[in-house]
Amino acid sequence: MSICSDSHAALKAIQAVRTSPLVQQCQKALKDITARHAVGLHWVAGHAGVQGNEIATELARGGSILGFLGPEPALGVSRRDIRRRISRLLINQHWVRWRGLGDTQRQARELISGPCLGARARLLSFNRTQSRAVIGLLAGRNTLRRHLHLLAAKQSIV
Repeated sequence: MSICSDSHAALKAIQAVRTSPLVQQCQKALKDITARHAVGLHWVAGHAGVQGNEIATELARGGSILGFLGPEPALGVSRRDIRRRISRLLINQHWVRWRGLGDTQRQARELISGPCLGARARLLSFNRTQSRAVIGLLAGRNTLRRHLHLLAAKQSIV
């Protein structure tokens, strides 16, 4: 038995180890068929005149015209698109909060122009000492030795 497809993606998915539930269902069906018959998966160029492929194309075209059959609501949105939209929403919310700080966190606002995705990765790579210094600078609670030394020198002169 030969199964012909004009989709490289479908043939690669069937050969993959980690796949979606739909592809796993197809893999199981193929495994059941190969237990009784020799099966070959073949790629053919689309619209090359292979009769079965042309019939499949017509059936797919007819199916795409029909409305959605299944549980409602139907979402035609990919996970990647959902993640991108959520990320954009969170960034926008972050900017709104950043602009709404007013006079609070004045020192942090002078040092940081605004939210930066690249800075997040750099800050997370810091060790404990580096993190403590950055947090101290941003929060205005850092005890800078030179500054304290100069303050002590001025107090002893006065």
